[in-house]
Amino acid sequence: MTNVMDAALSPERAMDVLLQLEAQLQGIVDGQRAIVGLHTVVDGHVELIDVDLSDDGTLDPGDAEALIVVTSEDVGDGDDVLTVTQLMCVLPDGTEVGISRAEGSDQARMWRTDQDAGDAAQELRPHDVAANTARRAFGLASAIGTRPSVAGLMGRAWLVAVAGEALRRFDSPDGVRDVEVEELATAAEQPLLGGLADADGPLPTWEQLHAHAAAGRLELGPFTVRPAHAAWLDVDGLAQVLDTTLPSAEDLLEQLQVTTGDSGMAWALAWLLDRGWHERG
Repeated sequence: MTNVMDAALSPERAMDVLLQLEAQLQGIVDGQRAIVGLHTVVDGHVELIDVDLSDDGTLDPGDAEALIVVTSEDVGDGDDVLTVTQLMCVLPDGTEVGISRAEGSDQARMWRTDQDAGDAAQELRPHDVAANTARRAFGLASAIGTRPSVAGLMGRAWLVAVAGEALRRFDSPDGVRDVEVEELATAAEQPLLGGLADADGPLPTWEQLHAHAAAGRLELGPFTVRPAHAAWLDVDGLAQVLDTTLPSAEDLLEQLQVTTGDSGMAWALAWLLDRGWHERG
């Protein structure tokens, strides 16, 4: 990449780098996600450097003086979903600059959180896991929009446990077989989230969930977040990671339908509705 000259790493310089990258990467980053560092070298030049995401999900910026995120997000609802490709640079002081280009558009929008008035920059900032990983690398707050509900998470956690038990019984040594709802009663009544909640008790808060996960006590089957990662994330970041990691309630209910038939799916849905745990994705 062509080096950029300036006296110090600034939002202006960061935008210059993004403009160069955007021109080079058009059409080849759709659906891709990446994080790289930006580092000043001799004579005021800056260059891109690799940064490593640890196995536990944390990111140490190392020698990076800023982090550049290449990502894309789907915005809108129903038939009006539009894919927006984002290039964003996060500076350690929390300033962000970015370039957003909607799918099929010839026009890109540039934004800066230190200059744009009102909510203009807030609407364009990426809110996905990659962008928040870069923010957390500098100890900055995650940006996720609306935090998912604990009730919805409880429902999905319960379905993970019940659907997992049903799948274990369905795939028996003698071949597959239909699982009866009665066989799932014990799994259905077990405490959830590593003992933080149970089927008929009060809902925990996201703050309690965060502390529970950071202490290494959160249990979500194969979807459990490592304690070091949970502690590194803020509350919104953990909420987003769990929301994007856990299968949807609809997918888990469909899995139950395969292993237990319509009666099992109806039983599970009634269980969720009775407790206010079912939220459509």
